[in-house]
Amino acid sequence: MATLSMKPITVAKTISGNSPQMVPYPEAATQTFKRGEVVYLVSGKVTEIAGDTPGQILGVAAEDASGTTDTPILVWVANDDTIFSASYSDDSQAATATAVTIVGLRKILDRDTTNSRVYVSSSGTTPRVTILGLDERDPVGDAGARVLFQFLRFYSQLFSTS
Repeated sequence: MATLSMKPITVAKTISGNSPQMVPYPEAATQTFKRGEVVYLVSGKVTEIAGDTPGQILGVAAEDASGTTDTPILVWVANDDTIFSASYSDDSQAATATAVTIVGLRKILDRDTTNSRVYVSSSGTTPRVTILGLDERDPVGDAGARVLFQFLRFYSQLFSTS
């Protein structure tokens, strides 16, 4: 099987068939996140997550940070309707082969700060996402192929019940 280049997180589809919820939020100071990175709100402003196990997830940046405080940044909101797509890796950001046996599993996020990418990881013990399926754009068994996932509701900054 092939090894695919790692891709940023994108919206794959919605359960309802509607457009994904995309909301502009003001950018926090000194942000350098890229489109496809996981973000959250700090004092009402979009901020890149600081680690692989964020306590809160607003969603995924739909555009790069501007570098200018308070610039509106579009975010795909992590909600129960939106299904995201991301490359599948291990904790060292090495592409990992997909298989139908990973569908339904809860997995962690893995941040590659060198390349400004976030992946769904094959390892770890603090899950933040559930794999719903394999992305049909990539062959099953290819390393770095994309998976379809949703963020666990418990970590959704806007929709969590805790």
